[in-house]
Amino acid sequence: MKNSLLPFVILLSSVLITSCSTVGAGKQSWWPKGVVESRPLLNASWIKNLDPVSDTGNLPIGLQTPLIHEGIVYAGHNSGYMQAYELENGRLIWSEFDASAYHGGVTTHKDQIIYGTVSGRVISRHGVLGAIKYSVDLGSSVETRGTIHNGRIFFQTRNHQIFSLDIETGKILWAYKRSVPYLTTLQRASAPTVFKDKLLVGFADGTLAGLSIDEGVLLFESKLSNATKFVDIDNTPFIFDDRVYISPVGSVLSLLDPNTGKILRASEFQTSRAPIVLDDGLLFGTPSGELILTDKNLNVIKTQKISEGTITNIVKYKKFLAVSTTNGEIKVVNQKTLEVLETKKLGHAYSAVFGEMVTSGENLAVISSRNRLFIFK
Repeated sequence: MKNSLLPFVILLSSVLITSCSTVGAGKQSWWPKGVVESRPLLNASWIKNLDPVSDTGNLPIGLQTPLIHEGIVYAGHNSGYMQAYELENGRLIWSEFDASAYHGGVTTHKDQIIYGTVSGRVISRHGVLGAIKYSVDLGSSVETRGTIHNGRIFFQTRNHQIFSLDIETGKILWAYKRSVPYLTTLQRASAPTVFKDKLLVGFADGTLAGLSIDEGVLLFESKLSNATKFVDIDNTPFIFDDRVYISPVGSVLSLLDPNTGKILRASEFQTSRAPIVLDDGLLFGTPSGELILTDKNLNVIKTQKISEGTITNIVKYKKFLAVSTTNGEIKVVNQKTLEVLETKKLGHAYSAVFGEMVTSGENLAVISSRNRLFIFK
């Protein structure tokens, strides 16, 4: 009796296995017409914990920015290691000890990666092997990603100083020191931006300065805030159509002539980061969780409230926008309507994104304030 039922059981099992294996595998002949399978727009390929060992109740905050370059993800682990991972699967390629945390991000040059540390060193390593090429002490925490131009790399440090280094050797070519009278600053920094023969950079005293690239001589300075404290310009100066867009913390956005520093116009809104360029205009994020689309003259075209937190990043991701906030979330937004299509929580009550999000092809790399490295695809 048992033997006579065996062929029937095998046949039934085969049918069930074949049917189950086709579910979700694509458009099968039995799939209802017009029904589209719903899939998340943000899928985590892999996640790494970059949290250093800390005392109970003391949560170290992640401020660093990752980089995706030629199939490798570079990220500073705040226990003191710069690390390289394989983009496809998160496999660790190398890990080198720098004995310091990181607040900025990584820049690439030829086969090298270059970055700064909280201990004040600028370090160049071979991107694939991790071998060190040079290490230079700048004396104070390196707060920004390096800006490369004509064989030089520029950084701003925590003590309000700008350095110009030879990118091949690390030799310091010049340094400009800003005297900041305020005792209370946010201890973040504006990354230098190159415009023609000038280096534009914001400082913690609410001033945008223009320096000569060759010698670091001050060419102009424009005071953008007259508040008594927390006037920092942490945003990177954004150049579009020979105009610079920049704003201090707690003050409105200003439109300036990058040749002279003259203020051409001030907006009626505050911004939390530099804008991105869309087909319809410039898109800004605000401290109140709004997306504001303007033309190049700062005339408002559209406003959309998308979060209760401050918007910290906006990047193009696939055919959408990825927007991060201080509420521990990444929102996928329609580029045309600015409507939220999907919200991805980063998994911790105290998560935020204070560094920059970066994209490469179909990949999005994010480091949260809880020191978690996410690769979305």
